[in-house]
Amino acid sequence: MNNSANIEVDKIYQYNLYKAKNTLWYFNDFIKNESSEYNSVKFKNEKDVFVWLENVKIENKYYLGKLAENGNLKKVLVEDVIDWMIIKEGRLLGGYTIRHYRDTLDEEAKLNFDIDFGVKIDDGNDFFMPDSSTPEGAIIKIENFYSDENLDGVLSCKSFITEAENLLKERELNNTEEIKSELAEVLKLSLIEDLKLNGFPSFRDIERNFTLIEKKQNQQLIEEKIIYENGTVTFNNLWVGYINGEWKVLNLIEDPNE
Repeated sequence: MNNSANIEVDKIYQYNLYKAKNTLWYFNDFIKNESSEYNSVKFKNEKDVFVWLENVKIENKYYLGKLAENGNLKKVLVEDVIDWMIIKEGRLLGGYTIRHYRDTLDEEAKLNFDIDFGVKIDDGNDFFMPDSSTPEGAIIKIENFYSDENLDGVLSCKSFITEAENLLKERELNNTEEIKSELAEVLKLSLIEDLKLNGFPSFRDIERNFTLIEKKQNQQLIEEKIIYENGTVTFNNLWVGYINGEWKVLNLIEDPNE
């Protein structure tokens, strides 16, 4: 693994590190229970250089593996890892810093990189934990409830009050508590009626790729790219809000720039 690549530390890079950290649970679960052609984790060594530890195993709070540059055995704290990668069926999973560097290249350099790397690099699949601890996880959580046709579960992932407040602010309308509560109830009933009439959407057997579009106060606008088994691709742009210690899914918008 080449450690000499010069990576610009910008907001996109920071988001990729965030994605790597919050999907590390998947890597840990995978190497415990499944097999792959290759796995590796990235950390900063004693010389302040980022390096890769290959074909690792988990021992308590440590990864044990061999250093990519010399094959020496090394033990690294799990909390010191900034990235992970798995190669499964010739395809890269994880590898967020690798993807970030590749995205900075022009098309010719990108083609040469892919040839040298020798592994399929697509948009990947972001394995966030389906819970309310991250905006992306909250989106996966509500989509799982949609797939299970679990109305109570779907409603538990929403904050209609916050969604109503956003709509009133966007349209510069009077934002009293009474009006906000009434609108929140209308939004809730509208969602329930829509699900009764049109059925629950299904998000089974898909892959997801997330992008942070915008931040404001305790809310984030997340773009979710969904890849279906037949190759069809759709995009959702969702506001997600941090409310009372957990992330809630708010409104879906057509265009994040509108």
